[in-house]
Amino acid sequence: MNEENLKLIELSKKGDAHAFSQLYSMYSNELYRYALYMTGNTQDAEDAVQEAVIFAWRSVHNLKENDKFKLWLFKILTNKCKTLLIRNNKSHDALPIDEYDFIGADDDFTVSTELKSALQSLTPPDGQIIMLSIIGGFKSDELAQIYNMKPSTIRSRQKRGLEKLKAILS
Repeated sequence: MNEENLKLIELSKKGDAHAFSQLYSMYSNELYRYALYMTGNTQDAEDAVQEAVIFAWRSVHNLKENDKFKLWLFKILTNKCKTLLIRNNKSHDALPIDEYDFIGADDDFTVSTELKSALQSLTPPDGQIIMLSIIGGFKSDELAQIYNMKPSTIRSRQKRGLEKLKAILS
């Protein structure tokens, strides 16, 4: 994490809403894409991101390791998505293929129809772990913190999920 981002985090911890807004804008697309994958629809994704950001703003002063801000933010979002799905009595439903079209709308993250279908076939958390590693660039030790698993378990799930994707796409 660069020095400017660390400064924004420190300012946010002191109550600077503008600094927190700048941090949010850096991650907003990634947060939304992940929430969309997790929840399966745009309304729930927007709600989950909103709840996560509000919670993060209210508790940023409790963040102990500033260089783990992104990890902390995604862990909050993961929990908000799970809570929202439970509250709405939903399981993780596969995202309709056409919903993924938004994901690549303003960046280089594009998903072919075949890959969309393959991603839908993965069960949580394997698909979630792959999406976070692709979308968020998280490493296995970081994902282990989000999912409260060992890094070796995360790597196994990544490998298994990628093997399933490869088999489906072959």
